[in-house]
Amino acid sequence: MKHPLKLAGLLLASTSLCATTTLAQEALDLGTTTLDPIIVQDLDNGAVIYGYRADTVSSATRTATPLQQTPQSVQVLSPELLEDQAVTTMSEALGNVSGAQGTIPLQTPAFESTLLRGFPTEFYRDGMTSYINTGDANAMAGVERIEVLKGPNAILYGGGIGTPLGGLVNIVTKKPKPENFTELGLTYGTNNFVEPSFDINRQLSGTVLLRMNGSYVWSEADQEVIKTHRYSFSPSLTFGYGTDTRLTVEGYLSRWEQQEYQGLPAVGTVAGDFHIDRDLYIGDPGIPDSHTETRKLTFTLEHDFNDQWSNRTQVRYGENEVEQITQIILSNAPDAGPTDWSLYNSYVPGEQTEYSFNTSFEGHVSAGNWDHVLLFGADYSRIEDYSLMYMDYAGSNDLVNPGAWPAWTMPSTLAMGEGNGTYTTSGAFVQMQSSVGRLHLLGGLRLAHLETIYDSEGYGRRDTLEETKLLPRIGAVYDVTDQWSAFASYSEGMKANAFYFYSSTPKPEFSRQAEIGMKYDGGTVSGSIAAFRIERENVPVTDPNDPMMLTSITEGQQRSQGVELDAVWQPGGAWQVMANYAYTDAELTADIPMGAPAGSKLPGVPRHSGGIWVDYDARAGNGEGWRVGAGLHAVSSSPLDQVNTYQTAGYATVNASASYTRGAMTYALAVKKLFDTEYDLPMYGYMGGRVVPGAERQILFNISKRF
Repeated sequence: MKHPLKLAGLLLASTSLCATTTLAQEALDLGTTTLDPIIVQDLDNGAVIYGYRADTVSSATRTATPLQQTPQSVQVLSPELLEDQAVTTMSEALGNVSGAQGTIPLQTPAFESTLLRGFPTEFYRDGMTSYINTGDANAMAGVERIEVLKGPNAILYGGGIGTPLGGLVNIVTKKPKPENFTELGLTYGTNNFVEPSFDINRQLSGTVLLRMNGSYVWSEADQEVIKTHRYSFSPSLTFGYGTDTRLTVEGYLSRWEQQEYQGLPAVGTVAGDFHIDRDLYIGDPGIPDSHTETRKLTFTLEHDFNDQWSNRTQVRYGENEVEQITQIILSNAPDAGPTDWSLYNSYVPGEQTEYSFNTSFEGHVSAGNWDHVLLFGADYSRIEDYSLMYMDYAGSNDLVNPGAWPAWTMPSTLAMGEGNGTYTTSGAFVQMQSSVGRLHLLGGLRLAHLETIYDSEGYGRRDTLEETKLLPRIGAVYDVTDQWSAFASYSEGMKANAFYFYSSTPKPEFSRQAEIGMKYDGGTVSGSIAAFRIERENVPVTDPNDPMMLTSITEGQQRSQGVELDAVWQPGGAWQVMANYAYTDAELTADIPMGAPAGSKLPGVPRHSGGIWVDYDARAGNGEGWRVGAGLHAVSSSPLDQVNTYQTAGYATVNASASYTRGAMTYALAVKKLFDTEYDLPMYGYMGGRVVPGAERQILFNISKRF
């Protein structure tokens, strides 16, 4: 069984590029119009991006590698796309990525429930783990772009509790630049949404740069009780800009406050012969706010030894604080009467401390017709976690015709004893990228060490796990033509499932992914199609010999397989189009004892999902003028629970936006859920699964000025 913090969540739920790269890309055959107004070149982070299309990124290999030569599915959400869509949440942003299901925006950010390829994913910040992604997890003010890697990424990413399974979402933050500017913005919209934001950049001297950005959001929700307060602040300083040795110091402070929202039960929404009001907030409306907060300090040291060799070292210290307060129901069906549910007052505090370190050396060498990029290094991550859970019976209420709710009072019964967990991952890795002619090879090994220690006073036991394993990653890309390339890859991963109470010695979870596909880059059109298969074993499942059903054994097996398509069309001039589609088949491959049989589909994973965004940008080369865009996002039905008793129906939504820039001022209008369609979302992570009504139509107006 999961430890208090996670259980409460379940219950309560590299290198620089030459400037000549841009000049070469401008010469692509895009007709008579070039992409000058939409070129974004991020030299400090090893990326070259044109409008919605990424040419080169570093997340997949930690080296600046063209996507056409990367044997893995990688999707990049560019600054221009995020701005054009007026993105306000990470879930909304990930709607542009095939096979991604984002976290419900109203969910307390005390655990991460984003899925990629049907399996849990992890958020990283500038290549380092964000652990459970607390604070304002939806803050967009400091986000430069979002890079999404699919499947186990064991060689280069091993922090937190081990290998990201479904994949990882790497948030690349805004870094100091050698220029002076200030940008102020204000967004106002329905449900009293208010968001002031700022971005200030200064070149303090020839080699010292400063940047600060942040935002504050106050908003209400369709559920009248809910009021959200969240903010983020990200200051950063770069020393040694333009020299061989550069040091960037980054701070990050983020906080979220809101009444805990647990969604609605399946019976009364997607099942049953009665109807629960879609906007119902379950529990005492006077309940205190829950909150999560994160504080991080990161040091990044980069040194160029010469034109061939360089080093990058990162050190991070972070603290998380979580306080979840709720009046919770424990069942998806009535348990206190025909339409009545039992309610429990619950209180879950938690604290986490993070120590992370990674260093890597990159070298470029040539031998005959072969060009090689060698990367080797080591990393270390230690997470210290403390939490407990109090819960008392509060009373009951009729959710169809609610009367007075029981008063929320601080519970005194220790439902789950104090838990102290220490999760340590470390490893040494080596990776070689080699190219000759049309052939591009990638091979790597990681010597991974995993150690977890979890003390549970409530159960009077200590669960420990220690494992060392050699993890491989291999891949190849062959340029079939100047536009088409074929790729194949295989990788393995190892992780702990840290937030559980075990009835026997836990085993580490192992995963493996095979992927094949094609990539196309003709300048005007670019994209990829990939088929994948991920298998995982030693997944925690409830111990059938535990009469209380509170402890777990690591005996589960699961598989996800499917096909994904991502494409960008940029013919030059005004038009830009981004589209994606995924077919995902995620299921159990072994029976859960006294639970779901093999073949049961994994909760929260639709079989089909996809979307398209079309944008027309009539702005001149100086940025003045107007643009307009609209997009469709569609998802098929999703199971709510592991035994597939309940499921949500498929749905489609439409968003639209427009903006006008004159001088230093930009005026923007966005309409989310344009046709105000009613639909339901699965709230992955709560006991038995829960239903969240899709948000109603939202209108946002933004005004910003840059000077």
